[in-house]
Amino acid sequence: MTLAIQNGIVMAFAVLYLPLIAEFGASRGEVATVQAAVLLLGGFGSPLIGWAFDRLGPRRLFQGGAVLTAAAFAVASRAGSLPLLVVSYGIVGGLGLSTLGSQANLVVAALWFPTARGRAIAVADLGTGFGAFAFTLLGQALVVALGWRATLLVWAALLLAVVAPLNAFQRLPPREPAGADARRAAGPTLGAALRSAPFWWLAAMRFFGACAFPLLNTHMVAYAIGQGVAPPTAAAALGAVSLVSLAGRLTTGWLSDRVGRPETLTLAYASAALGIGALSLLAITGSPAWLVVYVALYGMAQGSSGIVASARAADVFAGASFGAIYGWLSLAIGPGEAL
Repeated sequence: MTLAIQNGIVMAFAVLYLPLIAEFGASRGEVATVQAAVLLLGGFGSPLIGWAFDRLGPRRLFQGGAVLTAAAFAVASRAGSLPLLVVSYGIVGGLGLSTLGSQANLVVAALWFPTARGRAIAVADLGTGFGAFAFTLLGQALVVALGWRATLLVWAALLLAVVAPLNAFQRLPPREPAGADARRAAGPTLGAALRSAPFWWLAAMRFFGACAFPLLNTHMVAYAIGQGVAPPTAAAALGAVSLVSLAGRLTTGWLSDRVGRPETLTLAYASAALGIGALSLLAITGSPAWLVVYVALYGMAQGSSGIVASARAADVFAGASFGAIYGWLSLAIGPGEAL
């Protein structure tokens, strides 16, 4: 639920975009700096979030993030200028939202279910898809009925009334008692992880996955329209990819626990490659049937890289410093998405 609300709010900025342009008389690029600040803090702030996770624990981190974000949105709802909106919504709100995002939630799931990490992470990750779908529709309805300022107050109320109390009992699983197994239970330190080969292999996986998947999502609609597909159909295909990915995430999590992490990732990447090949055949044949094949194959693979990488990272690095280690691993995503 925390992840659904967090990602839903992040994605719902799309329905605030035009009202903000009209409100402040600013250019699209200027208003987009608000969301850019949110995304940059979510990406490049991951080491800080990991550090805070290890020291505060999930309960204080999530509750503090919810209160901080709610306060930021309350101030943003009264912003009389774009710079104040950037500071309140983009920077302060972005920092709060980043504490509630995938990074910390997936760490919690991975640590609680060591024998079913793939499935636990996949189920937790479903919140991103459900939240984006539900909050885009809810946000649009709220903006039309109440305006963008009141919509931000609704987001603040949800954070205080749902996210903060929901995490009142959030905690990490108990660690093994001190003794012969204490050092093993503590896990590797951040320094030891940074000096290990598995860390850099996982970082490369996150980087190249971030290069490929967002790129296809960004350009697929325009590409399909260029091949003669009607704009509504092309947009529907992009939405269908997100829906199919929900099944793909669950399948990926289950397979990674049953078959193995490397084997599952190979299957997922093969599915994505075949989907991209189907999209290429759309240009060659002009048949929209290939767009359907793309949605099925590529959709099943979308999100797989993050699930497998998160599960594998927990396999190798679980311990007292896992939040910080995973935070530095997540830092590889930002540059990949930027490319």
